[in-house]
Amino acid sequence: MYRAKTMRAEPKVLLQPTGVKVWPDKTDGKEQLEPAHSLSSQTWRRKQRRVTVGLPTHRMLSIGQLLAGVAWAWAVGLLLFLAWWRPHLGMTGGATGLGMMVGVLYTYLYYKNIKSKQQYQQVLSMDPGLKGCQYLLGTLPSWINYTEREKMEWFNRMLAEMWPYYDSGICGIIKATLEPIIEYYRPATFKKISFEELTFGEAPFRVEGIAVRDLPGEIDMEVDVRWCGDANISIAIDLPVGGEFTRLTPKVKDIVFVATFKVMFRPLVDKIPGFAAVAVAFKGPPIIKYRLDFGAVPSTVTSVMTAPIRAFVDMIINMIVGWYLWPSRLTVPLLSWDGWLPANDPDVDLEVERLYGRPKGIIRVHVIQAKDLKAYDTVGKSDPFVELFTAKEDVRTTRVISNSLKPEWNEVKYLPVLEKDTVLRLEMFDYDAVNLTSFAGLKNMASLEGGREFMGRAGISLSQFITEEGLEDELWLPLGKGEWTNLQGPGQGEGWIKLGLQYRALDNIAGDEILHATQGLLMVTVIRCYELSDSSKQSSYVAVKLEPADKADKAEGKKASYKQSGKTSTIVRNHSPRWSTQNKFTLYDVSAKDVLLVNVMEPAMALDDELGRVSIAVHDVIQHCQVSRWTKEEDAGYIYEEFPIGGKTGKARIELELEFLPYW
Repeated sequence: MYRAKTMRAEPKVLLQPTGVKVWPDKTDGKEQLEPAHSLSSQTWRRKQRRVTVGLPTHRMLSIGQLLAGVAWAWAVGLLLFLAWWRPHLGMTGGATGLGMMVGVLYTYLYYKNIKSKQQYQQVLSMDPGLKGCQYLLGTLPSWINYTEREKMEWFNRMLAEMWPYYDSGICGIIKATLEPIIEYYRPATFKKISFEELTFGEAPFRVEGIAVRDLPGEIDMEVDVRWCGDANISIAIDLPVGGEFTRLTPKVKDIVFVATFKVMFRPLVDKIPGFAAVAVAFKGPPIIKYRLDFGAVPSTVTSVMTAPIRAFVDMIINMIVGWYLWPSRLTVPLLSWDGWLPANDPDVDLEVERLYGRPKGIIRVHVIQAKDLKAYDTVGKSDPFVELFTAKEDVRTTRVISNSLKPEWNEVKYLPVLEKDTVLRLEMFDYDAVNLTSFAGLKNMASLEGGREFMGRAGISLSQFITEEGLEDELWLPLGKGEWTNLQGPGQGEGWIKLGLQYRALDNIAGDEILHATQGLLMVTVIRCYELSDSSKQSSYVAVKLEPADKADKAEGKKASYKQSGKTSTIVRNHSPRWSTQNKFTLYDVSAKDVLLVNVMEPAMALDDELGRVSIAVHDVIQHCQVSRWTKEEDAGYIYEEFPIGGKTGKARIELELEFLPYW
């Protein structure tokens, strides 16, 4: 396909990575068309000369030709002068020597110029593309749009035609998903919160670009999405008294949503659709901006209610984003035992389970100290503490240092690392004895105990520590109050915090180190249960909890590990349930003396009934050696087997995977 563009009067480089190149004909000034997929060397040289020289198109003498003419004129004039003067022989020899020296110098300059021209011609004869242009010119003109991502205008046009149907479906999913979450976290100051209206309007989401990476056994994509539309979103908020007369219906307006989604297709299989599962996550924190409009409600009411309602909405948004912020993800199995079609291949099932998220290593974080903090207490200084996480479901917290702007914690925390591009994030808060700053968000009076005020955040990529495994480094990180979405990160100006970091991969932890460990973290995976009852309508969930073996140890000090617990999702109408999500738990600061309690429960209206239980000593897990289904090698501190739990039938069993990883 040919396209013609009218050339402007001034010289201009037209860089077109694809399509057609257009330039005026030298003879008659008419436009010529040349189909090409990239800049040819002839066009590049021609356009480069126009920009760098910018002279008329008629022939001109070069500097070399001008110098050659001057040299010849000088030589002829010298010979004529010698014939007229007839100097002494010595003077003639000296002049001849001087002339030879000048000739040698001219020859050197001439060949140096020729060599330089050849180098430029060699460079200009290449097809540089936009990256080469940027390298040669130092920068690209502002009118050139360069990106490594493919444009998706065809997809946007298709999405615009189908948007009315997608809008209805997406809004239905959002409403069904968010309303139970909103009701669960609803503050006690509100009687009910629900969506009165929910539609994204006529403007569809836009896919700005897409980048694809082909990796062995998988395909990874990064999709840039942007949306600024005329949404019609109304939130109905019922207050404890007054009914409909006191109902608030703020509208969410001026919504801006910008995000990059990371989409993974793995593993690749020889069956339709070609991959066994797909996982989706936010590559980074998305940009979400909005405005609450209360309409005709008096300004005195809006000034009081805007802050708590916005705080509650922000909490829901941040919580949902945290669930799916990389390396956390939403995994949808297609070809596996819990997918749309069974894969009938244990290796494929294992890779799908790996896609849900399995740690590749552990990062040791030494929280040393902080300095230059700001005072947040009305009387006194601050009571800072730090929260650290690599994924929002695994947050570690330091102790509170009272009344200090230069706190020293000297605490060591261990966090799992799921991917090579994991980012360690931390946030610092000021502890308050009474939670008055977020009174509107309290669920009950018990929430009044213990509040916090945000002091700053920081983040660091762990790629260097993962690449150089075993590297132990201490560094100061600036604290800022900016959002994670800022291009420069959270910023600075709120003080500094000092950390010591060291990474170790799971595959490189020696067996002897595990067998002699006294403390570490325990990864628990609930696989399935068998024959819980004779009824096919049996519903059940599994609860895990750590407790000390000796009750006297608990009296000496209540460690955080004793309070750690977890609960799977509930599976209904199945007497032999099998879990694929919400079934993995990481328990920290686990002592070799602790005991793991696993209870299988049946949900009830009042008090849940116990269907069976098993107690497993952590010491037995540490000393157990078995071939791991992940490494295919015998690993210490690893158990994968069925445990009898009794139950109604007396034959009930539970299948567990336990893996102990030592601290160092």
